[in-house]
Amino acid sequence: MSKLNKHNPLAKAIKYALLAASAATAYTAPAVFAAEEKAEEENKITVLGSRIKRQDAETAAPVQIITREQIEATGLLNIGDILQNIPSAGSALNRVFNNGGDGSVRIDLRNLGSNRVLVLVNGRRWNPGIGGSVDLQNIPSSIVERIEILKDGASAIYGSDAIAGVINITTRSDYQGMEVRAYAGAYDEGDGEQESYDFSIGMTGEKGSAFLSASYTQQQAVFAGDRPISAVPVFGTPDGFYGSSGTPLGRFLYYTPGFAGFANDTLDGVNGGFAPWDNVASRYNYAPENYLETPNERINIFAQASYELSDNVNFTTEIFYSNRKSDQLLAPTPLFFGYFFGGISGQITIGDQNPFNPLGYALDSSCSDPAAGCLLLLGRRQIEAGHRDFIQDVDQYQFSAGLDGVIEIGEQLLEWDFNYTYATIQNNQITEGLLNMQRVQYALSNACVTDPTCVPYNIFGGSNGVVNDIDGGTITQAMIDYTTFTAQDSSGTEMKDYTFNITGELFELPGGTAGFAAGLAKGTRSGYDQPDALIAAGITSGNSRLPTSGQYSVQEVYVEFALPIIDDLELTLATRYSDYDNFGDTTNSKIGLKYDIMDGLSVRGTWSQAFRAPSVFELFQGRGDSFPGLSDPCNFGGTTAIEIANCASEGVPLTYQQANGQIRITVGGNPDLGPEDSEAVTFGIIYSPSFVDGLDITVDWYEFNITNAVSSVGAQNILNECYSTVERGLCEFVVRGGSGAVLDLFNGNINLDELIVRGADLSVAYKMETGFGSFNFVWDTSYNETYHTVTEDGTEFNLLGNTLGGTPLPKVRSNFSTTWSMDDLTVNWNMRYIHHTTEACFVAGFFDDRQLCSDEENGENKLASSVYHDIRVAYNLADYNTNVSFGVRNAFNKQPAVSYTAFANSFAATLYQVPGVQWYAQIKHEF
Repeated sequence: MSKLNKHNPLAKAIKYALLAASAATAYTAPAVFAAEEKAEEENKITVLGSRIKRQDAETAAPVQIITREQIEATGLLNIGDILQNIPSAGSALNRVFNNGGDGSVRIDLRNLGSNRVLVLVNGRRWNPGIGGSVDLQNIPSSIVERIEILKDGASAIYGSDAIAGVINITTRSDYQGMEVRAYAGAYDEGDGEQESYDFSIGMTGEKGSAFLSASYTQQQAVFAGDRPISAVPVFGTPDGFYGSSGTPLGRFLYYTPGFAGFANDTLDGVNGGFAPWDNVASRYNYAPENYLETPNERINIFAQASYELSDNVNFTTEIFYSNRKSDQLLAPTPLFFGYFFGGISGQITIGDQNPFNPLGYALDSSCSDPAAGCLLLLGRRQIEAGHRDFIQDVDQYQFSAGLDGVIEIGEQLLEWDFNYTYATIQNNQITEGLLNMQRVQYALSNACVTDPTCVPYNIFGGSNGVVNDIDGGTITQAMIDYTTFTAQDSSGTEMKDYTFNITGELFELPGGTAGFAAGLAKGTRSGYDQPDALIAAGITSGNSRLPTSGQYSVQEVYVEFALPIIDDLELTLATRYSDYDNFGDTTNSKIGLKYDIMDGLSVRGTWSQAFRAPSVFELFQGRGDSFPGLSDPCNFGGTTAIEIANCASEGVPLTYQQANGQIRITVGGNPDLGPEDSEAVTFGIIYSPSFVDGLDITVDWYEFNITNAVSSVGAQNILNECYSTVERGLCEFVVRGGSGAVLDLFNGNINLDELIVRGADLSVAYKMETGFGSFNFVWDTSYNETYHTVTEDGTEFNLLGNTLGGTPLPKVRSNFSTTWSMDDLTVNWNMRYIHHTTEACFVAGFFDDRQLCSDEENGENKLASSVYHDIRVAYNLADYNTNVSFGVRNAFNKQPAVSYTAFANSFAATLYQVPGVQWYAQIKHEF
């Protein structure tokens, strides 16, 4: 494990020794070397996971490569969508995340989290967002030559974040000519239209090269109401079964003055007045008003150039700019307030002089006035005000420049490079359809009646349920203008990196020449999140959060050795020392071994330490609130004997009923967080049998063990640990009111869990030539044996084959692709397999609906195995320098497995596609 130690003598010794060695080589005068020596050096390559140049592309670490041809065969427009389909990918945000999404597409490896994956572009660190994850949607496929995926820890080589692996995206640097492409596609339902246009030009000369690419992409939305699986809150139930109690007509839960009588009513939209609340039929089906697949519009510009300043020194530079406009759409704001909600919502009183109050007495949310009615809950959907729309405008800029060259020390040639990177991300977000709760509070009070600047609010009478229909509801445009506001938030990150690397050969060993690499790095990371003033004040109908800002810096030094011990046996060693100004220092090392047993058969293995510095958001995020769907164990006083006793000990009455499936919680950062530590072990076999030409087989076993994992406990876990166990842990995070309702629950960041994942990857590639053209088969499979978590109190879980927070963790994911080429015709057939999983299907809300389960007796539901088929046909019009292609994704219209624990849409957005067949066509022309 890596250790934090401000006074580690070994780490200090390594640091100063490398500083001295680097300084000595930095001031050595360059010398012109022989042409044959230069040619030999140019034949060597740098493989992801090492900075030592070598001639063998296979190293001790497992690396998957996705070629440009494979990228084009997917028919996808950005790198994020492509990477989310590889078998080793886990759960990460994408465009199917509407409620809770931010328009980005990220990559997770092995379900370890997208912020535990280091992303490089041409070997340089790519700037992540404020949460520590990279938005890969902003990297268009048109600029990419290949993608390398290191499935191993690599902090000894690259520093922080390389816990689950490293993604390196190599851009097109040697392209000569000009190319234009146009793409169009849509679902067979006629929605989700996509169009993309890009232009690329490249040139090379004796002294250098240059490449420029510009692209425009637009992807339209798909509404949840346009697919049966997402048209209701929970598929397979009546429209309102899991609907909201914030309805267009309004729900009123209250006691009459002096607690003389109890009412649980809804407005009667037919006859006027009130009618008894029906816990199914009265609820509001909000699902059709949401996006299922969110829209976006992107502009990307990328340029890179290199120039030979002298025989031994080159200059390189890269400039990247992107703009993304995206949005997420939710049903109109539900106005909830009453005694059950506490805070400002618990201070609202509907005055007896409010001109629209039909009761003749006030409704007091604090329940402190015996002459008024005690308002426990009021839920009224603000249909007349329209949808809640979260609109992002994101600018990303990244610039790098560097020098590289060679120097000669004695008879040894050393290659060096110095690079500077500056990157920023600026996100301006506008949110429409929110309510100013202070204005709502005042507009409902008696004081508003005599204030000419105030517009009295009418939540009685209801609406017709048609969004934006002012005439069909009792909330007028004047009332909307007085109580609603447009939130304006901004956030951003900044990254600065300086790196120096040097690599070369050292001395002869029995198996060959030893190689080394060493380097220095210095960087700063900063970020901020500035919410709208009303959101920061906590007086809106949305989730509140406080401003976030912070920064940290790091200085690092590393060394790596490649030691050919004997013929066909290579040992690699690496260590890196990192010193952070906010939480101390850490040293991480790596050992690798590769042995070529015989021609075509090799074994390899690694042991590595890795770490991740907490992101700016995890460290400095301001406290805010959220309203997740939770099941309160104290509903009706509890179910089990343990729950009944625990809930009663806190004064929760047996008559307490959880009024709403969403409970307010508080989230936030922790400046005292330490880094995450990780150990990873891999062992693999590479086999290319001589008796089967064109066949390559690799098998790699892996295990990752993460300690001090930065996470929140989970709001539902906190409730369960406090009330459903004898030990009663985590109760200090729960605050209840006098009615028994949860008023607040803190679910912030801490260094808590131990996480162990274990499994194996299999890759089989076979190429053959026949009289009917060439065939290329690739089969990639990830088998996940263990996803094992250990919480602070020692509780252990193996979640493989089940769901984690509504996200399935399948034991197997597998891709099989077939490519047939003959003359100018190419056909691709890709199949993606997702293994079945099991979920506890009765926890979707606060009802126990075991009749939905495939295993009703045990309250479990099986998400069946799924196979998706994608087909593409391409034809090259060689005489016209034009290539045309037509494709279909989800060719047989495979429907996603129904999930009752999914947060929305009744299926897991991280694994399954939006229902429907997706057609596309593309034309590419070269000049």
